[in-house]
Amino acid sequence: MLVTPMQMQALEKFTDASGISYGAQMDIAGRMLANVIRERYPDVTRVLLLAGPGSNGGDCYAAAYHMQQAGMRPEIVAPLGDPEIASLAETARDRAKRCGIPIYTDAYDFILQDIPLVVDGLFGTGFHGALPDRVRPLLASIKANSKRIVACDVPSGGDALTGLADADALSADLTVTFGAEKLGMSQYPLRALCGEVVVADIGIPREAFSSLPEPPAEKLSLETVKQKLPVFAPDAHKYTRGHLLAIVGCPAMRGAAVLATEAAMRCGAGLVTCASCEPVLNAVMDRVPEVLCAPFPSDEFGDMDYTGIEAGLEGKRAVLYGCGSGTPSGIGAAFFQGHAGQQDLTYILDASGLNYLADHIEWIPKGRTILTPHPGEAARLLGTDVDTVQADRPAAARRIAEMTGTVVVLKGAGTIITDGKRTAVCCDGNNGMAKAGSGDVLAGIISALAAQGMEPYDAACAGVMLHAAAGDLAAEELGQRYMLPQDLIAALQEVL
Repeated sequence: MLVTPMQMQALEKFTDASGISYGAQMDIAGRMLANVIRERYPDVTRVLLLAGPGSNGGDCYAAAYHMQQAGMRPEIVAPLGDPEIASLAETARDRAKRCGIPIYTDAYDFILQDIPLVVDGLFGTGFHGALPDRVRPLLASIKANSKRIVACDVPSGGDALTGLADADALSADLTVTFGAEKLGMSQYPLRALCGEVVVADIGIPREAFSSLPEPPAEKLSLETVKQKLPVFAPDAHKYTRGHLLAIVGCPAMRGAAVLATEAAMRCGAGLVTCASCEPVLNAVMDRVPEVLCAPFPSDEFGDMDYTGIEAGLEGKRAVLYGCGSGTPSGIGAAFFQGHAGQQDLTYILDASGLNYLADHIEWIPKGRTILTPHPGEAARLLGTDVDTVQADRPAAARRIAEMTGTVVVLKGAGTIITDGKRTAVCCDGNNGMAKAGSGDVLAGIISALAAQGMEPYDAACAGVMLHAAAGDLAAEELGQRYMLPQDLIAALQEVL
């Protein structure tokens, strides 16, 4: 699971009320940090800990004590001084002082030269904004000396809510985080700074998580997702497996239709009808002859005319609209009003469909619709810019979900799925998937699962995870640079 800083505070408060005091939690965190370092780096005896004035610094003071008790030689640098040190951190610091652990307020080069490992505990989950100028020379010296770095809870300079990070933040080899992984650690650039992440138990009761007003975000796994995939009876037939209407492609983007429809068929849809113009349908039939065809005209510029398309909703369980559709005509309120009275009909809106409906938000059916925007499309839906979306991707996804009453899949590294109440994040996948056509494959996978009867949120989560797992398998077999989106479809054979 992935928690926000506010949720982490609530979990710590619940734990304190349950009998494990804040001070005890800090001591446990320090002991766990020390234990992980001893296990991962058994050859290291000297450690330099960077301790800030808050609880994260207190964890480092506690860790130094437990390191010393285990025979290690910890030293501490507190570059921000003591005037505003938190009371719990002060208690941990005073114990370290009594034990004779060296504590410096200035970092000297001779300290860094002989110490092989640095523990970064300057700032924790409450950090946002920019690092103080006072610590930048110290961080620069650590980088210049190429030390192994372990982050305490979260790399200092990283925002545990949004995933933003200061440019001078240290890049950790290992992050030991306490209680639960933090939401911002699933997003870039912070995710790249964390290295390997180890979650250390600090005694938070299981019931503390269920007491939160909003559930923590789920970190998707292939094993969990596969357990939720539709299971069909031995006597199932194509109609019980669901019928998908795919309004996809145009003369200039025929491949989008091919990728989306093949992915849908490969993921188990019983029937897929492709609604498009003749050049697109010919391309689809050459690759996936199992797909049914619903021809519509296009003008001399390739713009599709879907007048009368609402009649095609009958008998369908899901509708995919937008992959390579260009500029449509004939699709308007009447088509989307076909949702009324068809409570099992799910819309999946992608690419051109999202751009078209950004000006017609009121047409988007609420409740059973899945939107799959990339950051640019999300910005258009929100009336903002890409930088604003990327500055807080979880919040942007939630705003779209709340505004439209839909399930939102905000694509990109650390894809976010939310219906405004529940949130899931996919941390799998790789940058070899950042090629034209990958989104069409994803839309096809999600649409197939929706056509087979999965609820929109579950279909979105499962589709994203299957897509990412296929991408990782394709990268392993072919390499990230060489792989193509069509290779994801091939990889689904081993993923499903």
